[in-house]
Amino acid sequence: MAKDTESGTPVGAQLRTLLICDLVESTALVERLGDLAAAELIRKHDRLARTLVDRHAGREIDKTDGFLLMFERPVQAAAFALDYQRALRQFNAAESVNLAARVGIHVGDVVVWENSAEDVARGAKPVEVERLVKPVASRLMTLAFPGQVLLSNIAYALAHRAQGELGERLEKVRWRTHGRYRFRGVPDPVPVFEVGEEGLAPLKAPPWSSKAHREVPFWRRPATVVIEALVVLALLTIPLYMFLRPQAAIAFAERDWVVVGSLHNLTGETVFDDSLESALRIGLEQSHFVNVLSDLKVRDTLTRMQLDPATAEVSRAVGSEVAIRDGARALILPTIAEIGGRVRITAEVIDPQTQTTVYSETADGIGKESILPSLDVINQRLRVRLGEALATVSAESKPLEKVATENLEALRAYSLGVNKYASGQFPEALELFRQALQLDAGLASVQVRIGAIRASSGQQEQAVESFSRALEQSARLTTRDALYAEAMRASAQQAPDALVKWATLTERFPDYFTGLGSFAYLNWRDANRFDAKAMAMVEASASSKNPNRMPSLQLMGILELGNGRFAQALAHFADAEAQGLQFTEYHAATQAAMRKFDEAKATLARSPAGAAKGNPAMAITRASLNAALLVDQGKLEQASTLLDEAARAETDGKVLAQAFSIMRLTLISADPPLSGDDLRSAKQQLEDVLAQRKSAQTARRQTLDAQALILAYVLARANERDLARRVLAAIPLADMPSGSSNAKLRSVVEAELDRIEGRHGAGIQRLETLLDGSELFITHVALLDAYAAAGQAGKALQQARWLSGHRGRAYAEVAPDNRLTAFNVQHTTLALLQAAELAVAQKDKDSARAMLKQFLEAWPEASARPALAKRIRALQGVLSEPGSP
Repeated sequence: MAKDTESGTPVGAQLRTLLICDLVESTALVERLGDLAAAELIRKHDRLARTLVDRHAGREIDKTDGFLLMFERPVQAAAFALDYQRALRQFNAAESVNLAARVGIHVGDVVVWENSAEDVARGAKPVEVERLVKPVASRLMTLAFPGQVLLSNIAYALAHRAQGELGERLEKVRWRTHGRYRFRGVPDPVPVFEVGEEGLAPLKAPPWSSKAHREVPFWRRPATVVIEALVVLALLTIPLYMFLRPQAAIAFAERDWVVVGSLHNLTGETVFDDSLESALRIGLEQSHFVNVLSDLKVRDTLTRMQLDPATAEVSRAVGSEVAIRDGARALILPTIAEIGGRVRITAEVIDPQTQTTVYSETADGIGKESILPSLDVINQRLRVRLGEALATVSAESKPLEKVATENLEALRAYSLGVNKYASGQFPEALELFRQALQLDAGLASVQVRIGAIRASSGQQEQAVESFSRALEQSARLTTRDALYAEAMRASAQQAPDALVKWATLTERFPDYFTGLGSFAYLNWRDANRFDAKAMAMVEASASSKNPNRMPSLQLMGILELGNGRFAQALAHFADAEAQGLQFTEYHAATQAAMRKFDEAKATLARSPAGAAKGNPAMAITRASLNAALLVDQGKLEQASTLLDEAARAETDGKVLAQAFSIMRLTLISADPPLSGDDLRSAKQQLEDVLAQRKSAQTARRQTLDAQALILAYVLARANERDLARRVLAAIPLADMPSGSSNAKLRSVVEAELDRIEGRHGAGIQRLETLLDGSELFITHVALLDAYAAAGQAGKALQQARWLSGHRGRAYAEVAPDNRLTAFNVQHTTLALLQAAELAVAQKDKDSARAMLKQFLEAWPEASARPALAKRIRALQGVLSEPGSP
């Protein structure tokens, strides 16, 4: 408690609950019992009352015939009053007396100070309490009937919301409203409420007196009786229940959400307008218990409310509606004011259902340098009030002056930059972030945001530099920002532990949408996961509370495509496009997987034509899908030509030209293996890739390794075993992240060499080890060939059916870097022909006929390709032999 111990001068104000109780007719009691007997009775009464005060965490301020008590919370005062009235009845029975007490309870700011020891020795009370709260509580007590507990409206609202804390006594507790009373000396009328136990409390309106009278509505006055009679039926339709109904407490649970409203700035200092809201968010976002609705999401909701987010104030009414629309449990309204030379910051916690202040926290300081420490105090108190353990708050939170900045101008520039960043205005955000760094070079969170912008722009090396600078000053990062920076840097570097770092972030902050979305994306891109766990993660990221849920909706569609649930995939893509997604490639892929090629072509045409310019990943995705659509219709030559022309036309360097050339080589190597100019081209491509990887950075090397391994597979099929082994030697397994797509692809190359060299068992075992749901599509292609080579026709047929039955997976699989999409799609149809051949080997000619028919319907021009024509004729000959069933 702030105080001046020498002078006893009051310092500051505190929000507290005051309770005044008074024994009725205590003078008459003394006259009836005599001084000594009455004194002994009062002493026993006081001992009883003080025991209850301690039990309910109250503090005795003054004592006359009754008590002036102070409590932290209204529900504590109400609990004391209920226990006191019950205990008084038991006391009366034991002592054969008839004591009764009146109680008044009010809540508000009070000035509290402790008198000096010298003043106490002269007869002063140890503690003094002043302000309007005290006379209002006294007026309520005086108004009450004997045995009655009266509360002001704010005391009632807060105590009633927390009534669950009353425990077993709650069954008998009743709450009543008695209207508005005017008290002498109190400027405004006070709504009066009562709490009491049925059968014990009066539970009726208190009487009027010269010091207090009930405010009579105009319709109850004689002059309006006639009018009242005319409108009484209409008035009956007014739901009086809405005024009388009990208000529920905020049922705040772990990981519930809050909305931070607009700062009410009463100081005139504009620097506070953006910086303080940002600092409050930073403080609350350090919590694992409390989730803060992002500013961008609030802006989106304001737009849906047909308000201008640039000018609309998130006030009590507007903020409450935002909270209700977005499923947040509470609204927090911050205020800053200068009072008596002191800077006071207040944060009110609002119940959005009733727009009532449930409680508020206040912290005072002197000068601007006190603002962040005051916010730290308020943040800690708010988090504890909302249910978070104090030990957790203390252990896992860093002071705002560290994780934010003491320089409010820098904090304001940072806050404005975050808003621009969230809106996708990256150049403007970068300029504001640079201004923030000029004002405070150690503001590490700025480096994190700059790194994120660079990473999203494909500038991976610059992004790594920014994240490294931020992590060099990790003491000035929140725990969440530090984990995010580590994960982003690992991803930009394509480090082996990138997924582990993202997993750590999502475990610590399970509602951090940026972390969830990034982890889900990398699980698909790098780990090739389409399972329920991956879907659950991306569903969490696609929450309606996520203002940037569009990528997660798209990823949900991709995962559903990979699992063959086409209707669900189309629904997610439609949702993503409604949110603004322009890239329709995977929407088109879903239609192609359903063999709706005209629809797929029309959908693909909606994707912006110039979007791939300067974006190698998008260019590769688009080229691989266009080639896959042609292959899926049996137009292999057209697909090959498309990729060849794309490689020749590429002017952005070797990256794309190599990718297109390697995709073409995978297509034409299926049957028969490469030969002639194509084989020479594959060998030359391999030499170029291996030469480039010697000097490449880690991130670029991962892509080059994938291309080299694909070429090794193609060359192994062409019996170029030495070249394939050379690739394996250049790219040892120990250098690859465990479970990565490159590690899996390397095992496929090894298995292919096993097959070619007659080690069927070893190759099959190597491939079967990969089958955990995240294996590459090419694994099943290699396993089909391995089983067939080993004479295991039944198992080979199972793999052929897997390939033809997983068309969605063929399109949805991105690893490794979309280089195998067209190859995968090609083998969904080739598998039908292989399945027919294997069925014949098992003497199941009915199945063979059915699968051959499906193959010819999918590729009606297959007979124009000599290698396929030969296989088709052989099958048709066997199936048409005389006597053939």
